[in-house]
Amino acid sequence: MTLPEIESPAHYRVAEKKEQSQDETRAKQLLATYMAQGREKLGDFLDANGTSLPVLGVAMEQFTESVFDLPEGSVCEQGCAHCCHLRVGVSIPEVLVIYSELAGQTTPEGFTILKERVLGAVAKGNTLDEAFWLTTRTPCPFLGVDTNNLCLIYSLRPFSCRAYHSTDLDACKKGYDQGRETMIPCFPLYRATTDMYSSIFTQVMAEKGFPSYQVGFVKALEILIMDNTASDEWLNNKADVFKAAKLI
Repeated sequence: MTLPEIESPAHYRVAEKKEQSQDETRAKQLLATYMAQGREKLGDFLDANGTSLPVLGVAMEQFTESVFDLPEGSVCEQGCAHCCHLRVGVSIPEVLVIYSELAGQTTPEGFTILKERVLGAVAKGNTLDEAFWLTTRTPCPFLGVDTNNLCLIYSLRPFSCRAYHSTDLDACKKGYDQGRETMIPCFPLYRATTDMYSSIFTQVMAEKGFPSYQVGFVKALEILIMDNTASDEWLNNKADVFKAAKLI
């Protein structure tokens, strides 16, 4: 059971080095074509295999394998975690797969600790509010602040986390220190072609009749922790169980 490969145009790799001179309209057209191809192939894949959690897991894994490496010129490196103190938006399938994988890959004790981290962040304030993350500098529950700021779920992290990057470390530090929204220089096409996988999930599931929209990662995890039927209700009954986590 495999999701057909999305044939990404080679233009995307070249574009990272030539963005200033590349025709912006053409770039948008290429991205739109790439997304349309992804929606069609995911839709066909789900039609053939169903919309169970394992099937969504296969789709997410293969989407992940399609993500490009960070382009040359990015200043991101291991232990740099300024962006790990920001609100994370994800598709519902991502949350379901990540939560399921964590439950299956960690010990019961370790999984309990991870859930406590999530609930601890929720207890500090409204995790759907961007200002909460900016002003309180609350770390992501999965940031190992005691282990050199390493991501505890790096291989499972959401697509928005994979997309986020910077070409100016000082800008990241400034935004973090000042606790306000800051424009971070980056490679727009890289960010767009990585973020799009979350959008593809959201759009295709909506087309299939599921309540589907972007949700706050931490808030959606809280719902799964507090209601062990939430995943099945969404998958099997198309119940709108994540509406409290919807990002406007």
